[in-house]
Amino acid sequence: MAKEHNSKWYAAGLAFQCQQSGNCCSGEPGHVWVTKKEIANIAEYLGIEGEWLPKKYLRRVGFRYSLTEHADGDCVFLERSKDGCASCRIHKVKPTQCRTWPFWSSNLKSPEHWNEAAQGCPGINRGPTHTLVQIDEIRLMKAPS
Repeated sequence: MAKEHNSKWYAAGLAFQCQQSGNCCSGEPGHVWVTKKEIANIAEYLGIEGEWLPKKYLRRVGFRYSLTEHADGDCVFLERSKDGCASCRIHKVKPTQCRTWPFWSSNLKSPEHWNEAAQGCPGINRGPTHTLVQIDEIRLMKAPS
């Protein structure tokens, strides 16, 4: 296992600190996958009765569920202040997919993939360095079912 860690291109760690740009929560249409447990947690956090979210927040995609987006591509829970900072209305209970950004396997394939993600995310390559162990713990985080 240690050998596998040492062979990763990011073995020395990677810097990341959220800059509240909201870029990871907006843009081209996509999916923010949520489990039934995450849906229930979000509903409870928002004070919605029952353990489900209304259609304005949630859509079914095949056999899975995704948070909805506004027409401009912003996540339904993204809020922007007048000073340009963005925040998540459900930050304390945000889905695992959101919690693991930017340490997604797709971004960690190579330095080129990481730097491509950095073009849209001002927090990548800024702030504290996350160790290989921290990165892998985040990357491998499982969503509650």
